[in-house]
Amino acid sequence: MAKQKKGSVPEAISASLLRMGAALDEQGMVHQALTPYLKLITRYPDSQEASVATERVLAIAEDMRQRGQNHTAMAVFDRLEAAHQGW
Repeated sequence: MAKQKKGSVPEAISASLLRMGAALDEQGMVHQALTPYLKLITRYPDSQEASVATERVLAIAEDMRQRGQNHTAMAVFDRLEAAHQGW
């Protein structure tokens, strides 16, 4: 069995979390998409996927704000801030 390079498991997990969030997001399940996005940001903050997830969470919150869902948007911004504080 070939040895895996160091860091390949976290990279695979962060990529999977991003794909899961994106799939839910594309299906219009934005509230459900937040969970894998925020988990990715919290657990793998230095990954390339974390910056993509951050952009997606910001876009989701901004869309909510533009739709007049201000309380929900603020809750999403708060969750994102908490995820970043975990860094």
